[in-house]
Amino acid sequence: MRSSTSLALVPLLAFIGLTQAAIAPLERNMAYRSPSLSVGGSGLSHDIESIGHQIIRRSAELKRRNFDSVRGGHAADQLVLDYDGKYGSDGRDAYQGNVTFPYGVAAGDPYDDSAILWTHPVPADNTTKDPVCLQYQVSKSQDFSNGNIVDSGYAWTTSDVDYSYKVEASNLEPLTKYSYRFFACHDHSIVSPTGHFKTMPEPNDESVDKLKIAVFSCSNLPFGYFNAYRGAAESNDVDLAMHIGDYIYESAGDGSKGSYGDGRALNRVPLPNKEIYTLEDYRQRYASYRLDKDLQTLHQKKAWLLVWDDHEVADNSYNHGTADSNNTAAGTKDGVTFTDRKRSAVKAYYEWMPIRQVDTTDGLRIWRKFQYGKLADISMLDTRNYDRDITDLYYNTDEIAAMSNDTSRSLMGGKQERWFYKNLVHSQERGAIWKLVGQQIVVNHLHYGQPTFEINYDAWDGYKANRRRMFNTIKENKIDNTIFLAGDSHAAWVYDAIYEQWENNTNAYDPSSGQGALGVEFAGTAVSSPSSYGKSLTKEQYTANAKRLVTINRNLQYADGGTRGYFTVSLSKQEANANFYGFFNNTLPDAKQELLATFNVKRGANHLTRPINGNRKPISGALQGEVIDYKKQKWNGTAFE
Repeated sequence: MRSSTSLALVPLLAFIGLTQAAIAPLERNMAYRSPSLSVGGSGLSHDIESIGHQIIRRSAELKRRNFDSVRGGHAADQLVLDYDGKYGSDGRDAYQGNVTFPYGVAAGDPYDDSAILWTHPVPADNTTKDPVCLQYQVSKSQDFSNGNIVDSGYAWTTSDVDYSYKVEASNLEPLTKYSYRFFACHDHSIVSPTGHFKTMPEPNDESVDKLKIAVFSCSNLPFGYFNAYRGAAESNDVDLAMHIGDYIYESAGDGSKGSYGDGRALNRVPLPNKEIYTLEDYRQRYASYRLDKDLQTLHQKKAWLLVWDDHEVADNSYNHGTADSNNTAAGTKDGVTFTDRKRSAVKAYYEWMPIRQVDTTDGLRIWRKFQYGKLADISMLDTRNYDRDITDLYYNTDEIAAMSNDTSRSLMGGKQERWFYKNLVHSQERGAIWKLVGQQIVVNHLHYGQPTFEINYDAWDGYKANRRRMFNTIKENKIDNTIFLAGDSHAAWVYDAIYEQWENNTNAYDPSSGQGALGVEFAGTAVSSPSSYGKSLTKEQYTANAKRLVTINRNLQYADGGTRGYFTVSLSKQEANANFYGFFNNTLPDAKQELLATFNVKRGANHLTRPINGNRKPISGALQGEVIDYKKQKWNGTAFE
């Protein structure tokens, strides 16, 4: 005869087994644990077991209503056993209605053997409490024939993560092109668009001799069309898309008083139509952006590497605030403190981006590294939100200028700095040829010019000691072939990278040859955000401003503020080439793409190759060499004369 204890264990054990069955398909969805595998209870990740229990209880309660044949004290026990026997975790107990894929598909953070796949199903019944179950397939062929499917599986998503669906495709081969798709577990005719990506080579692969990356920043929906994404999507030889910040903007944008852009005129009003503060606000803003067809197309065709800048949280963000929010009573916006706003922004970012979370106790860590064989190491830095000291908030410019040289100031926090410098040294030691540094803001010293010789202290110029520590690491460890990538400024800049203290030392850096530089910097203009030169200048005015800037910044070899666009960096074992592309009228959805200028860097040179742009006049902007006669004009400390 069975004891009462053993009888009680039957439903308990069944419920435990059932709970695990419900948890497993949730765990496969990385959105529940982003951005950190090990940080819980911070509002950034979810208690998956609790969500699993809720799903079971909801489903069990629905089935209880039709369980009239069972009565008495064993009804609950039998219900659990019946549930476990008839309803598995393969989608039979998930949402059974139609779903759509209005936000497309995306892949990101590829390794040599895996990649992150993303989509966002929308259930037709917006009142459902059931999880949505999706299966995914990864194939070497676009027709997904059985012999070519290399990975498949299923996972659940729920409203807890805004129906974000992120899985890791594994068992992949290096340097291989793959197609992927998603479909409803209960109905394979409900299928997503097909996406594509290419894996990276093995880290120690010395044979790889080709990599092309398209680099983007500052995509502000109401200011213009995302033609730059379309231009890159049409390029068959781009291997990776890299977005280095301001993927969305937090501000209102319908063009009315107190808001920004031409949203109403262009029918590009971001939702919600206000400045955003809450988790639901940020989720809705990402959804608004991801409806853009050019953005969807580039996500569908290429794997992305992403990192945020400030506007994914708010303007001029740093570790404890932004230009208009902090944790004081005065800095609380619509009842939302900065800490809560930042938490919501970070959570929404990880829900909507095809990005890996990191196994760390750093809840906000996004900085990470990729190894593209021995051809290139790619560092993706967070110079904005991780642990950045106070920045220029518009009302404290003089204060920041006075402390800009303080040795205690850091753009990225001591932990990230040490990680970055260690990785630079390791890249040199392991024989990686090119060291790409994907980060947000202009590295090199930049004067904006007369009459005030304005300096942007929200960029590296506000953190000079941090910049010196970085350049010292490069110089002292003889690290060759460093290429800095930047955005943020809404204009294009191409530099020989030098110490700011070398500006007046004519023996340290020669602008006519590039000798004395420690690397190069390519800083791109915006996808759509308005020019930092001014929004409505003529082409002649934009050119005149560019010419003025290259004469007052000694190592600035190219400047342009007259176009919106992007640039590509193409690497081989012997050289790096950068092409800058621009659109003159970004208020047209089919604006023509122009190749503005090209730049070359030879392996081991650590500076731009002369003559720059093949001695050709750029389509837009200005080269220093076309304005300055180095034989006649000398640097006086503030300009050539």
